[in-house]
Amino acid sequence: MQKIKLLCLIMLTLICLSGCSASIFIPPLPGPTMVPSAIGTIYTAYAIGADERGFQTIVEDEMIEAKIQSKIFHQKDLKVLGLSAYSYNGHVYVIGQYDDKKDLSKIRKIVQKSGKVNSLTTFMLKETENSSCNAAEDYILQMQIKEALLEDDSVWGTNIAVKSVQCNVVLLGRVGNINEITYAKQIAASIEGVSSVKSFIKSSKQNKYNMTRKQEIAFNK
Repeated sequence: MQKIKLLCLIMLTLICLSGCSASIFIPPLPGPTMVPSAIGTIYTAYAIGADERGFQTIVEDEMIEAKIQSKIFHQKDLKVLGLSAYSYNGHVYVIGQYDDKKDLSKIRKIVQKSGKVNSLTTFMLKETENSSCNAAEDYILQMQIKEALLEDDSVWGTNIAVKSVQCNVVLLGRVGNINEITYAKQIAASIEGVSSVKSFIKSSKQNKYNMTRKQEIAFNK
């Protein structure tokens, strides 16, 4: 009930301020290597209402994502390609490609110094010149999978972020139950051109977001 009241208050305030749109605008970060995060640059009141996290947690996660991406962009000796940072309840995920293995340790140090970070998981593939999947194909896959998730009634598509790295799809987010995780993976795998599907989606009923400070590194060579 408190969440509904808060949501209504936010919507009313934003409507009064803008006159035409009930949304929270978060300016995108500059730079060719930065990619929109899990939530994107405009987070609508509808998306907030559907999100399994509380409003304050959403804002804190957005701030963590923005800080990490800004630091990575301004790190002169760091070369990253199509990198995206995501944060869910303080659990950070860094997804993308890397040029040198030294970049990985630099990224981890940046994340550790970026506020209320509880853990870090990375999914980073090494850049290859002869890759059969280019950036344009990755982008198309992301759009196709996201559209399929939004159209399927078995999952809340707004709660799931999609990232494709060399046509290897990564799903992230927080959903209401474990069944949604299975459905989301099946939907992503059904899209033509997908090489593999890795899910970092968690259910709100799954261990109630263990907030202890532990570091989990998932590194794919």
